[in-house]
Amino acid sequence: MRLARRTLLTAALAAPTIARAQEGAASLRDLAQRAAIYLHPVQEMYRTRWNATVNELNPFRHRLNRFQHGTRPADERTRPATMTNNDFLYSSAWLDLSTDPMFLTLPPMGDLYYNYVLLDPFTNAAATISRRLHGGMPKPRIVVGPKWNGDAPSELEVVRSPGNSLWLLGRILVDSPDDLQPLRQIQTRALLETSDMRNERRILETKELMRFRTIAPVEPVADWPPPNAGDPFDLFETALRMLGESPLSERESAAFEEFSSLRLRPGRKFDARAFTAPQRTAIEAGIADALAEIHGAARRYTRTIAGWTYPEKADDRLHRAWMADTTLAQLEPAEAIYMVANSDAEGRPLGGASRYTLTFPANALPPAHVYWSLSLYEIGTDGRATFLSALSNANARPEADGSLIIRLQRDRTDGNWLHTPPGPLRLMLRVYEPDAALLEGRYRVPGINKVS
Repeated sequence: MRLARRTLLTAALAAPTIARAQEGAASLRDLAQRAAIYLHPVQEMYRTRWNATVNELNPFRHRLNRFQHGTRPADERTRPATMTNNDFLYSSAWLDLSTDPMFLTLPPMGDLYYNYVLLDPFTNAAATISRRLHGGMPKPRIVVGPKWNGDAPSELEVVRSPGNSLWLLGRILVDSPDDLQPLRQIQTRALLETSDMRNERRILETKELMRFRTIAPVEPVADWPPPNAGDPFDLFETALRMLGESPLSERESAAFEEFSSLRLRPGRKFDARAFTAPQRTAIEAGIADALAEIHGAARRYTRTIAGWTYPEKADDRLHRAWMADTTLAQLEPAEAIYMVANSDAEGRPLGGASRYTLTFPANALPPAHVYWSLSLYEIGTDGRATFLSALSNANARPEADGSLIIRLQRDRTDGNWLHTPPGPLRLMLRVYEPDAALLEGRYRVPGINKVS
């Protein structure tokens, strides 16, 4: 009898401890989920930077603070990437501003559509230089890190980066294959220079000395460790490593206070050993919950009408994480809007076994101030979308009444034709510098009709 009472007493004393442990694990899991959503864009930027500047298997690997120019648009041979387009020549550079500012000078662009955006580790735009904002004669920029306190010459516009690392991604529109060679020349005339490089060039060109020092700084070296997909805590590891390269802003510092129970410290390794085994399990589960929520966020941030999926306006952590996961470095809506179709007007999945038509009435063509393109993709068994063919307002031929009929089928046909694959397919309509009707949600793309 005494043994039974002792057992009951022990259980009664242990019950609150067990309850607190369970409550603590649930709280830690929720906290890890929110932290993983917050840091996911940083992890994606870290992966992209590592692949571009460190990965020895990447044939296009390049040095920091140097442009890597893509010399041709995407085509059916562009297999490594998903959802690529053949609208642009791309230029990419990863900037390290820890020791020296960088100078960005674009050549006269005339009537060309161009866009150069500088993205911080959270994928926020530190600056956008585009035809829409700056016309055909963009002003030279000096891009400076958070510790820079020098004086910029009056002819330069200052871009202040919140951190020492930025991704510079440039786009120049290609509306005809005949334009490739002159566009490549314009592309390579975009200059990305250190103070010393710019000073030497100006001495040669104008005999004018700059007010900056002429001793070249030590060139930064890309030597970051590779991402570790096999580590369940790699999301925290890579994000903390990248954020540790710069001082935190007040907003980011407040966010890390929010996650203080996880002991996340920028610039330091995530110490999983500081937690008990049940706590580590809870944190790992929270990260898995975050990735599942990010992958399923399309339902929250898009709306499908007549088979076409439209983006919805949003500005929160989950939306930023979802964008980084699906379309990293996508242009802002004022520059471009993207609509995707995976099904026809009746909601049936698009497939190459069928024939389709897409008809734009004369008064309902894609509302672009500059350019629109329609790209067709083959969907592989792994879910990747591989570019196959495209049409645009530069090469599409309207009917006599001004309408536009596009045929989607495997066999070649006269008129506007997009070649379809044997299996599942996807369409994406890109509208550059969209009209207010599209920005405000009043324009709808016609549904895709299956031909019986």
